[in-house]
Amino acid sequence: MKKNRLLRFGTMLIASLLAIGLAGCGAGGTSSPSGNGKYAQGVTDSEILIGHFGPQTGFAANYDTIRQGIQSYVNLVNAQGGVNGRKLKLIAYDNEYQPSKTVPVATKLVQEDKVFAIVATTCTPCHQAAESLFTEIPMVGPSPASTSAFLEPIRKNWFGAQMNYNIEGKFFVDYAVKKMGAKRIAIIYENDDYGKEGLKGAKEYAQSLGGVEIAGELPYNVQDVDFSSHAQKLKQLSPDVIIMTGVQKPAAALRTQLAKIDATNIPLMVTYAIGMDQKVMFDLAGESWNGVYSSLSTPTIDETDNPKLKEFLDQFTKDFPSSSPNGSAQAGWAAAQILVEGIKRSGDNLTWDNFIAQMETLKDWDGSLYHDVFYTPDTRYGQTTLFLTQAKGGKLEKVEGPVKYDPGTKTFIYGK
Repeated sequence: MKKNRLLRFGTMLIASLLAIGLAGCGAGGTSSPSGNGKYAQGVTDSEILIGHFGPQTGFAANYDTIRQGIQSYVNLVNAQGGVNGRKLKLIAYDNEYQPSKTVPVATKLVQEDKVFAIVATTCTPCHQAAESLFTEIPMVGPSPASTSAFLEPIRKNWFGAQMNYNIEGKFFVDYAVKKMGAKRIAIIYENDDYGKEGLKGAKEYAQSLGGVEIAGELPYNVQDVDFSSHAQKLKQLSPDVIIMTGVQKPAAALRTQLAKIDATNIPLMVTYAIGMDQKVMFDLAGESWNGVYSSLSTPTIDETDNPKLKEFLDQFTKDFPSSSPNGSAQAGWAAAQILVEGIKRSGDNLTWDNFIAQMETLKDWDGSLYHDVFYTPDTRYGQTTLFLTQAKGGKLEKVEGPVKYDPGTKTFIYGK
């Protein structure tokens, strides 16, 4: 009798251990979040979950077209049969561009929805508030990956896409000095880590060139609406060029005030995050936006002979007919293209480790709307090539590019 009880106990113990083990595998063969099994979290035999958070409401709601761009590319991929036989599903939440509202939605994506990867998210301070959640999950095309704080030293699961903000700041100074003959440069910057990154790059590069004076540094807060005093101070500094980091509404407010005091004759250079969408900027600032320079990482809407742009326009205007197919939408689409390419190269071995290894095989990859995406085990910048545009008559005209930054020599190569 005692022997039988022991046998029954042993059988029950083995069954319990097997049940625990099977529960750990999850539905559809999904492994632990670290990706040590066949699949990482968010992957089944038929589906891959991808996540996004960004402003859908609030003062930065115009950036919601990033989400729409991602969704539109997901729709295209799924209509073509998915990726290696799996359909994509986008789960997106509104964080209103606020750090305090980012933590709960990021927690939901990573720990409850258990998405495979997070793509094309915005707001550097938002990511810093929730960065403890992003130590393992692949982050593809997040705007903070454009800041050195998230790239140096590299985080193996972070893959930048658009031009690094520090390099962008350096480029503005390089162009202003070498192409515009500037000697005095004023910088107005968003007073957070995003804005300070461009400020830092511009100051360091000006110092390295010599003979260039930073005439003044003016901080502002991202939700500021009155820029009359900023405009007056900038005019009083008598700079040859003004460089601005930040987002769209503050930039429009500043330009409007500069126009009121007859100071639009001072060239204004703004970051890609501001100037990529000419429709938004002309809607916000009116005719005063004419003449503003901005960097650009994606094609202009007017490049109708570009087959990649045509594919984007055809799909996006079908999916979101009431939205503008602007630079933000292109950025979301392009980041999703990079993510999908990494998934394709991973085949059926969709662990996080293998996905990261496959992303590192992208060498000057030209398959997205971004110009030449480049990753190695030692770099996560993504794109190191940009264009310079100028707003004219409601459109963006390219005035320089492509311009390639060489991280080795720390120089810019024009026309390459």
